[in-house]
Amino acid sequence: MMPHRTQTSGSARRSLAVLAAAVAVAAIAVVPTAIGAAAVASASTLATSPQKTDMAELMKSYSSSTGEIGNSWWQAAVALSTLETYEQTTKDASYDYAIAAAFSHHESSKFEDNFDDDTGWWGLAWLQAYHITGDRQYLSMAETDANYIHERWDNTCGGGVWWKRRPRFYKNAIANELFLDLTAWLHNSMPGDKKYLRWAEAEWSWFRGSGMINSSHLINDGLTSTCKNNGRKTYTYNQGVILAGLAQLYKATKDAGLLTEAESIANAAINNLTTAGVLHEPCTGSGCRSGTGANGQSFKGIFVQDLKILVETAHTTKFNSFFATQARSIEARDTTKAHQVGFLWSGPILDLTSYSQASGLDALLAALKLPGHA
Repeated sequence: MMPHRTQTSGSARRSLAVLAAAVAVAAIAVVPTAIGAAAVASASTLATSPQKTDMAELMKSYSSSTGEIGNSWWQAAVALSTLETYEQTTKDASYDYAIAAAFSHHESSKFEDNFDDDTGWWGLAWLQAYHITGDRQYLSMAETDANYIHERWDNTCGGGVWWKRRPRFYKNAIANELFLDLTAWLHNSMPGDKKYLRWAEAEWSWFRGSGMINSSHLINDGLTSTCKNNGRKTYTYNQGVILAGLAQLYKATKDAGLLTEAESIANAAINNLTTAGVLHEPCTGSGCRSGTGANGQSFKGIFVQDLKILVETAHTTKFNSFFATQARSIEARDTTKAHQVGFLWSGPILDLTSYSQASGLDALLAALKLPGHA
């Protein structure tokens, strides 16, 4: 975990730097992790970018003894995905070693545990690693993890996978969204596949009818024991992962209705979970520190990373101003002089951890080479 510091936020000069970087990287063809590699940024642009300095700060939380960034199992997978997105976006492979190290440290466990969402995060990180490296051991691990999660699909509530395996507990949004994203992306990564497409289509059919998508087009956290929407908070990451999953399923099926559904969820999230255009959890100000704890520090980054996958898939410019607003606010109000990013993107700077760092970096990366820019 990164040490807490009480330094003031970056100056207006550094706030302008992110905008200058966004303009300077017009030559960078940023392609989200689900779509492919990016074109090369110039060395001079990369050397001065907030993305580079914030990535270096994130890696101060890397442990060579565990191969993990930070000390939370599932958030280490999310942070690895941030690292992978950074490499794909900038072509800076300085931290490539962390991908292989995380795999070698934990390969024997198959990245499986008693919580299916944990396994889903790691499965996505390995599928992303496969697209970066072409190394089929990563693809194989992503398959292994998808198969493991599918073991806990049953007819309770009409389908879906469980969040906790033993004892079986809670059919919720995040475990099922991750399963959708992982299986649809596996299908798109494996010519001739039919199994993972079948699973992805079954997942979406069930999820759409489960009741977790409420009348405001926001996704609540899960289902009650009687299989009803439990009305729990609409965390940002529950609005995010579904976007990537639907984008991948669209690529597999060319069903334009999937993109329409995804854009409705994205719009609902932005309309309901922002203040002055800046994303926050379903709370405001310093009150956001309670409730989700350290887990919530990763949520907003997940949302913006997956929204970027959606907009690149849909070739839409509708969310360009949203991405730019997040980056400007983080740089102006939520970044210390030491390049640490806090939990509240609108400020004040609080809860400086590897998780908040990775989340903010996701937003800075998403702001590069927005759709429709030359």
